[in-house]
Amino acid sequence: MADTPKAILLIADISGYTRFMRQHAIATSHAKQIVVRLLKALMQASRPPLKVAELEGDAVFFYALSSESNASAVADQVKSLMVRFFTAFYKEIDAINQVKTCSCDACDCVGDLKLKQVVHCGDVGIERIAQFEKLFGIDVILVHRMLKNSVPSKEYVMMTDSIFSFMKGFFGLEPERRKENFEGVGEVETLVFYPADVIEKNQREQLIPGRGSMMSKALWRIRITFTTIMELQGWKKFKGVFRNLPA
Repeated sequence: MADTPKAILLIADISGYTRFMRQHAIATSHAKQIVVRLLKALMQASRPPLKVAELEGDAVFFYALSSESNASAVADQVKSLMVRFFTAFYKEIDAINQVKTCSCDACDCVGDLKLKQVVHCGDVGIERIAQFEKLFGIDVILVHRMLKNSVPSKEYVMMTDSIFSFMKGFFGLEPERRKENFEGVGEVETLVFYPADVIEKNQREQLIPGRGSMMSKALWRIRITFTTIMELQGWKKFKGVFRNLPA
């Protein structure tokens, strides 16, 4: 029997916007620039088999094609990349903190931003539109619905049984099993992991504390100021929809 086409679907989402963003125009512009930098760090940390399906403003939607015969191997690779995303995100947070010279609300609250990842495995339809590949299907809807859940933390990994069965554990962490009712999908059994005490701690201990050089601080200040002026004057617009941020 032929393998059934499958895809591992992962969304790396930056949480903490409500408190991070303020209505002041300059802080809003700086917030967007900081988010863009963090999203770029996540995309640069990605490796095959993951591909970027969409950049969704404050999140990156990844996917990895698999089949019944190689799903476990692909899931194991994705699991390792999930650790890599946490590492890249917090390294970038530290880098921004080292070079920032602005005291606006956004720049002062960079450290409040956290990363959450939701992952699911299911069937997808792929349509090519121009040079882009668009993913369709109920499983694509489900992985997006997973971002809206009852987990009180801003930093976690949530997955469904379908992907957990292929991953066969998550770095020895004990899962918290939760039943979530997702709009348009219904009740779904999920497993939640809080990697902060294990993954993040171990990775952050590898970071070398330091202070940004005067040159790096000056370059960041020039860039963020120049981009802000262009945006306020209407000469530059950020692409994508920033959830919880003004368009």
